[in-house]
Amino acid sequence: MDFSVFIIAAATLAVGIYIGRQSQKAALGSLARTADRKASAANEANDRYLEVLQRELANIIARDNPDKMIALYRKAKAQEREMLNADKARVQAELTALTHKYPAYEDFDKIGTKHFVPYSGEPLWGEEGEFSDAYLDISKFLILTRIQDSRSHRPIFPDDDDRSFQRCMQELKDRAFASSLRSAVNSYYLACRVAEQSGSPIGNYEDGQIGVFQLPSYADVRYGIHLKEANEYGIYSFFVHDDGKVSSRFSRSDASFENETALCR
Repeated sequence: MDFSVFIIAAATLAVGIYIGRQSQKAALGSLARTADRKASAANEANDRYLEVLQRELANIIARDNPDKMIALYRKAKAQEREMLNADKARVQAELTALTHKYPAYEDFDKIGTKHFVPYSGEPLWGEEGEFSDAYLDISKFLILTRIQDSRSHRPIFPDDDDRSFQRCMQELKDRAFASSLRSAVNSYYLACRVAEQSGSPIGNYEDGQIGVFQLPSYADVRYGIHLKEANEYGIYSFFVHDDGKVSSRFSRSDASFENETALCR
């Protein structure tokens, strides 16, 4: 074989091997990037799943006890501040403890989340204490994994959410308060009808749970209401327009019934 031909063949082979290795390297790099994207997508999906569970738990807890939900929210937010200032070893230890407590993501679900169960319905299983613990644990898990992900800086409990959270909880409390006032007024009207039928009309009314008192007014009709078990005070007022339309409102007050605070709607 001509020596020059051999050199050309050898050079061609070397170039081919080099190009092949570069192509293989590029392909492997692409596969790694694809794997990273899949892992990232999986983590994102798991986070969304936990956030849904966190929301479902919060809805059940807040529905039954807004004050408890406020306490849990503040505790979870305090956890985040603490973990943000903790060293890597502490963060890893806390995360390891949670993964032992909840080996699978589904183990966080203490309410049997189903798409057809309304927020107003009773949870399928679980106890109140479990719901609180699960809410805090889910919150901590999300906090810890986000701290470990150096690419993410968005907090789980940002300060910007505080005002919205407080308003949501106040709306729930005011809704329950208005319902209790409405029930008290209905009981008062029933007692008035019974008293009238017996020939002894009444102005004010008290029993073991409520007190309803007529308040002075120039235009509308006003009643002060005392919810004895909760020791809360409110005012019910209504005004009858010339066309017969009735406007009514409930508000918070104190024992003097001289101050009114509008309820969140």
